[in-house]
This record gives sequence, structure tokens and C-alpha cells, in this order.
Amino acid sequence: MPKQDAQIQRKVEHLFLAEKYFTDESYADFDSVRLLHNALPELSFNNIDLSTQFINQKMSLPIYFNAITGGSKQSTKFNTELAKLAHKLDIPVSSGSMGVFLRLPETKASFTTLRENDPDGFVIANVSAKANASQAQQAVDALSANALQIHLNAIQELAMPEGDQEFFWLDNIKQIVAKLTVPVIVKEVGFGLSRNNLEDLYKIGVKYVDISGFGGTDFAQIESSRNHELDLTYLDQFSLSTVESLLESIPYQEKMTIFASGGVRTPMDVIKAIRLGASAVGMSGLVLHHLQKYSLSETEIFFTEFVKQLKLIMAAIGAKSIQDIKKAPILFDENLVNYAKQRHIILPS
Repeated sequence: MPKQDAQIQRKVEHLFLAEKYFTDESYADFDSVRLLHNALPELSFNNIDLSTQFINQKMSLPIYFNAITGGSKQSTKFNTELAKLAHKLDIPVSSGSMGVFLRLPETKASFTTLRENDPDGFVIANVSAKANASQAQQAVDALSANALQIHLNAIQELAMPEGDQEFFWLDNIKQIVAKLTVPVIVKEVGFGLSRNNLEDLYKIGVKYVDISGFGGTDFAQIESSRNHELDLTYLDQFSLSTVESLLESIPYQEKMTIFASGGVRTPMDVIKAIRLGASAVGMSGLVLHHLQKYSLSETEIFFTEFVKQLKLIMAAIGAKSIQDIKKAPILFDENLVNYAKQRHIILPS
């Protein structure tokens, strides 16, 4: 029996290890942020509007399913279910990294199932920052994608036993942004983006960024589990939490569209991320966990209740729309206040 391709095998291992290390707890610092309720909300629960603009398209909810998987038989199943669920909720959905498709075209079906099962939805292709503009366009064309994600994963690569050790990415990103036929989102993979990173990306024309902070799936942990020579889990100490990354993005929120992901576990996390400047909020570990542990129909029930709770929280803070969330009074614990002070960040109030 022929040995499975190493890159495909890695995709399979990522699915298994993501579930193995999944926890209901989040380390994204959302617990260090408080929103104050409005005792006089002056609204009707039934008239609360959850719709938002995702890049250039109106979507029903301010959430999306972020990059997860692709390239294997198991991936095909999960991408099919993700697409069906995204279609039902009317939210964007992203493929996992399509590097394996660019190298092995026979894996195409594990990605194209997203478009096949969400024919009119907002589908996002995904490539690494080492991809060139031609490869990026090839990924977009394969999915008839509405946008492209370019993922930044230096820490993951360093922890990966077979990982890259060359990280000259800015020129690639600049070329892709300039040449691609669809909008480009640059995202981390769970270690966050600093103000310095955002400045570099802004200078080369990037308009859309997913800060993807630390707090959920930890690829330093996952890759260290695959690395039988070194334990490099400590590399996650360099990371910025999702909340810290959102604070870092404050000076750029008028210049760029900021998306947030990383350790989002609850409807309250979503509302807090929006209050901190996110245009929409991505989830990957949470939805993958439910699809692996439960059925598609049970996962649909979970997210239907999730959406209902978004409206309940909005009613509690007197927000009739997504934009109103950004007006809610907000408080930070001393650790975040100290972080902001050291990083010269003016906190919202």
C-alpha cells in the first residue's frame, strides 16, 4: 500500500490534534474586558439587526468560519459541512491552506466542495505568504472565491519539524494585492499581529487584516506534538492575545478593515471583539470541534442558539445594530491597562 503524501498526512494530523487540544476555555483575554449594560435600552428585541458588510457584500451575521482544512478525505467531509452551515447562516466561509492543492491538483475536490455546497455564498480561498500572484489567482479561480486570505505562520513553521526557515513575505503579499482580481485579507494563524506588523502591511497596500490572536488553536503546541526532537511549545510566549491584537489595531481601524479571530468561544466574545474594533469575527476551532464531536444538524442547532444570544447581548447593551455595539461603555482590567500603557495605546472608553 503506497505511503500517503507527507503534506496530506500533516493535514490529517492537524485535524486530530486540533480536536485533542480543544478546550472550552479561551485564553484570548476577553474575560479581561467588561461591557456595561444599558438599563434603558429603548429598543425592540425583534428589531435588532445583526447584518453587516463583509468587504463588499452584505451578510446576515457579523461572524464567519475561518480557515480550517483541506487536502484530505477527512477535510472534504468537514469542508462540505462547513459550507452547508455557512450557507444556512448566510456567513462567509474560508478554506484551509490550499498549498497542497497547488502542489497536488488531485486534492482539488477537498476544497471545491466549499463552493459546490455554498453556490451563492461568500467563499474565501487561502494560501501561504510564500505563494506568488499566479498561484494565488489559481487558488481563487478553483473556488470561484470572493476573496483570498494570505496566512502568516512564522511561529508555526518554526515549530514544525519540516517547516520553512525562509520568511521573505512582504514582496509576495504586495504583488498578490496588486495583481489579484479579488480583495485580499492578510491573517495570522493564532499568534496575533502587532501595530508594527499592521504598519508594514498598510504600506504595501493591504486593506483587510485578520489579527487572529492567541487564545484558541495553538499551532506551536500542535506542531511540537508532531516534532519528536524538540518541544517548542514555548514559542507561543511571543504571541499577542486576540484582545491585545485588537488594541494594537486601534491606530489602523480607520485605515484598514480589521477582522478578529482566535479563541472565540461565546457570543459575548463576538460582541466584545466588535466593540474593540472588529468588523466581523471569525471562528474555526469552535465549529470544527462541534462538527467532529457532534453531527451537522446538532452543530446547526448550536449556532442557531449562538445567534440568538448575540441579539440578547445587544439588547442588554442597547445596541440596535452592529454599529451601535461600538458605542457601548467598556472597561479593562489592570493587566490590559498596563499593556496599553507600555505600548502607548489610548484605550476606548
